[in-house]
Amino acid sequence: MTFNRLFHIVMAIAWAYTFYLTATMQMMLAMYVMAGGMFVQAVYAAICNKRGC
Repeated sequence: MTFNRLFHIVMAIAWAYTFYLTATMQMMLAMYVMAGGMFVQAVYAAICNKRGC
């Protein structure tokens, strides 16, 4: 399994957890998880955009 596929699986789990937190009305924690996920995706895109990670 490549790093790219593993990264996308982990991020899908993070977004599912964010959805769960939103559905259970835990909005502040959901916002922290969402902000962290967006930051991680931005860093990943900056590092692996043209290198084919």
